[in-house]
Amino acid sequence: MGSAVPARPAMAAAPHRTAGRVLVAAASLWWTLVWMAAAGLILAAGLALDAPVGAWLALPCFGLCVNLAAALGVNERLRRQPGLLVFHVGLAVLALLAAAGRLTALNGTVEVTQGTPFEAGHVEGRAAPLHPWRLDRVGFVQGPFSIGYDPGMLRRHTRSTVHVPVADGGWESVEIGDDRPLKMFGYRFYTSPNKGYAVVLTHIAADGASRTGAVHLPSYPLNEHRQANRWPMPGGPVVDLWLHMPEPVLDENAAWSFRLPEEATLVVEAGGARHELKPGQEVPIGAARLRYDELRAWMGYTVFYDPTLPWLAAAALVASAGLGWHAVGKIRAVSGDGDA
Repeated sequence: MGSAVPARPAMAAAPHRTAGRVLVAAASLWWTLVWMAAAGLILAAGLALDAPVGAWLALPCFGLCVNLAAALGVNERLRRQPGLLVFHVGLAVLALLAAAGRLTALNGTVEVTQGTPFEAGHVEGRAAPLHPWRLDRVGFVQGPFSIGYDPGMLRRHTRSTVHVPVADGGWESVEIGDDRPLKMFGYRFYTSPNKGYAVVLTHIAADGASRTGAVHLPSYPLNEHRQANRWPMPGGPVVDLWLHMPEPVLDENAAWSFRLPEEATLVVEAGGARHELKPGQEVPIGAARLRYDELRAWMGYTVFYDPTLPWLAAAALVASAGLGWHAVGKIRAVSGDGDA
């Protein structure tokens, strides 16, 4: 009988060598520079074109994360030095979190009339493609707010009171401002310089059905002399609205506070006719009637959502601690304190 021929070993080393080459290539410093340059170019393009680029930034951030993770895999020197290891792990996590944030964030603005609830459909802004959309769960009612100005039209801190629902079915009053947001379901609502006056109108149709709503006038005092707006009546013509204020609210040369104007008159122009209304008065327009109920204020908010922020801060602290650890070790080694 002939001797058995031993089986030849499977060529399993080739895939491992290929994977190793890919890992080394991914860890290259050139890729670090490429991903950083890509992030800078995307930011510059967004600023130049005034376009949303948050989702595009996720790509170089994810690339940097892969690059740093690969560097840890192939560079034994990084793994042997605890400070550098912690630093690079922190950087990798930072890049990954930044990518996640750019894919889920929302930045927007909204105006809320005093005495009315927040409506998610009124938010204008930009949302990332993976934003979870929970704005419809947010609920609050705008209360009174105060804004003080120093001479020279220098705005001081804004204090806005909002009423939020609580578990027992009641309401809790919360004061928020420029640096103290309302936090609900991951969203942050900050007061903004944008605020103004709202005329509350009631449209009474020919059949007696009525609808009440608020029309916001341009931001005050930024548009002090342009307190006007156009409003399409339900099923009727477009009317021009203008708020006439006999006495100015602001004083550029003294300290003053935002408030409703006194003795203001609402001017309504429709079909070539001009009408001047005080609160409670109404005017016929076509087959319907339009009543001017009252003048209120509206508050503008910036709406921000990014659930990665606290984790980004934690990762940055970890990376900084690792870098500090490594630097202290180097200083001790140079000074001789680390000798046995």
